[in-house]
Amino acid sequence: MTPTLSIVRGGAAEDVARESEQPRNAAAEAPEKAWDAQQFAQEQIRGLVRRVFLQGWPRPARQVVFSSAGSQVEVASVCRKAGEVLAAERAGRVALVEANVRTKALELSFGRTSNDGEDSTETAGALRKSSRQVGRNLWLVSAAAFLGCGENGNNSAWLLSRLGELRREFDFALIHASPAGEADGSAVFLGHLADGLVLAVDAHRTRRRNAMRIREQLSAAHVRLLGTVLRDRVFPIPEKLYRRL
Repeated sequence: MTPTLSIVRGGAAEDVARESEQPRNAAAEAPEKAWDAQQFAQEQIRGLVRRVFLQGWPRPARQVVFSSAGSQVEVASVCRKAGEVLAAERAGRVALVEANVRTKALELSFGRTSNDGEDSTETAGALRKSSRQVGRNLWLVSAAAFLGCGENGNNSAWLLSRLGELRREFDFALIHASPAGEADGSAVFLGHLADGLVLAVDAHRTRRRNAMRIREQLSAAHVRLLGTVLRDRVFPIPEKLYRRL
């Protein structure tokens, strides 16, 4: 079963466990805690990390591509947060890998790297050595270090070599790729070579037909869809009532 993570906007998320019913006493009822959407989203990310990387079926994934259904759907922040959660679990060395040469949104979220402008096909040999440590057990692999040049995004020999290096030097790799729906198919191809792909869709911008088409493409390319991220889901019910669901 493909796990689903909902990133909420101003309130609720899709996957919520029902709270057990407690005896209610109007006179002695404790004040309710305010709904914390950011905390809930963080819990959802922890759940996704546990299911994909730590408890994955039939085996835990080590290299996962994070992609979206379109350029208007942001997924770099989810990739980063998942990597930070995984590194905090002390599960081993974790790499956040930039593979979207067009936006470099993951890379830019950390600011300029220490080796900006210095990487090349020749100098990017040892990935961990040419990467930037951005946290405990967490490294950022720049697009230049991972791909060398943009043309290598669909070069199977290059990508297999790079993924092999990632496996040797890191315990886990979270790869930020271009949208899965783009014509060049680089994200789908990378997902095929890695252990699978997590797909982000937007509740208001992604058409169901487009999402189904991407899912069919992933299936045809033998890409494991490890999880889906539903961004900006808003429920038209009062927050106080939703917290009782």
